[in-house]
Amino acid sequence: MKRYEKALIVGGSRGAGKELALLLSGQGTDTTVVARGEDCLAKLKSEAPLITTLAMDATSEGVADKLVKEIDPDLLILTVGYEPKMIPFHEQSWDEFSGAWNTDTKIAHAFSSAALTQPMKKGGVVVSFSSGAGLSGSRLSGGYAGAKRMQHFLTDYAQKESELLDLGLTFYSIIPKQLIQGTVLGLAAAEAYSAAVGKPVAQFLNQWDEPLTANKIANHVASLLRHTEPTENKAYVITGTGMAAA
Repeated sequence: MKRYEKALIVGGSRGAGKELALLLSGQGTDTTVVARGEDCLAKLKSEAPLITTLAMDATSEGVADKLVKEIDPDLLILTVGYEPKMIPFHEQSWDEFSGAWNTDTKIAHAFSSAALTQPMKKGGVVVSFSSGAGLSGSRLSGGYAGAKRMQHFLTDYAQKESELLDLGLTFYSIIPKQLIQGTVLGLAAAEAYSAAVGKPVAQFLNQWDEPLTANKIANHVASLLRHTEPTENKAYVITGTGMAAA
C-alpha cells in the first residue's frame, strides 16, 4: 500500500477535501489544507490538530508555485468547488457566468502547471476534482459545466506532459456524477433543479438508487491512492454505488 509523506489539499476545508484531509492525516501523512474560509479551517483544525491550515486565495498570482515549492508535496489534491448562481444563463452577468472558470479551472491550471515546472518529485500524484456537470451539462449553473470539463481536460494534458518530460508524475481526474448530498453546492443544485421540474427536493434526489456523499467520495479516492503503481486509467466516475473508470 502506497504511503504519502506530504499532502497539499487545495479547497480541503469542507466536503470531500475535508474528508480526505482527515483520512490522510489519520494515516500519518503530513497534511496541509489551503482554503479561503477561516471559519471552516478553524473547525477542521479543532477536529484534527495535526493538520496544517492556511487561509489564502489559491487563485492569486504565484500562490501555486510558492506552495508546491515550499511544501514539496508528493500528493496534491485539488477539490475546490465554486458555488455558481443557480439561474438560467441569460439571467447571469458575465462575471457570474464565468465564476467557475476564474476559480476551479484557474486553480487546476496553476497547480497542475506548478507540479510540472517545479517539478513535484518523481512518483508524485495529483488528484483533480471535476464534476458530472462536465459530462452532461448543467443548464442552471452558467459556465460551471464547461469549466469543470476543461478541468478534466487539463488533467489529461498534464499527464501527457509529464510523460513527455519523463517526470514520473500521475494525474488523476475524479468525476462525481451525482449531486453530492450534505454539501452547500449539492443542496443549492438540488433545490434549483427540483424547482425547475416541479418536484420536491427529496423526490428529485430519489432518482438515484444510492446517495452520493463526501465521505463516499473520499473513501473511493483513498482506495485509488493506495495503489503502489499508477492505474492504467487516469479518470474515474464516482456515484452513490461505486467508482468506475470514465
